[in-house]
Amino acid sequence: MSAPPSPASEPSDAATLDPAPTDPPPAAGGQLWSIDAGGLCPELLAGEDAVRALGALFDDLVEALGLHPVMEPRWHVFPGPHAGVTGFVALSESHLACHSFPEHGGLTLDLYTCRPRRAPDWRALVERRLGGAGPVELRGRTLHRALPAASDR
Repeated sequence: MSAPPSPASEPSDAATLDPAPTDPPPAAGGQLWSIDAGGLCPELLAGEDAVRALGALFDDLVEALGLHPVMEPRWHVFPGPHAGVTGFVALSESHLACHSFPEHGGLTLDLYTCRPRRAPDWRALVERRLGGAGPVELRGRTLHRALPAASDR
């Protein structure tokens, strides 16, 4: 029988994600935010419009968190009029990745950093770049990662 998920991996409204780590940073590890957004503008989630809008969202996250890209973002635009986009950028802190679902007005986004940091205002950032006519819905998880110490092996 497996143990129940830890509270850090339970889904929550992204607005209620931990604003700052409460424990001292581990010797090595990091922090993963996994965000699911809905109620977004479908036109901004497909094709080259998505590349521009998601690129701007990536830029906003890099600026808000003081991240350091080590490459230009890579984008794959799937074929078809309502097909989504996958994007990725490597960071000196780790990576930022997303996939859009224009047919559902949705986006999944993951940001992993090698050390804990304060959460950005996910709702404001997503609404600014991808908001539609209705309310934006966000769910998110924060996972604090830590490598085992040498004494744990």
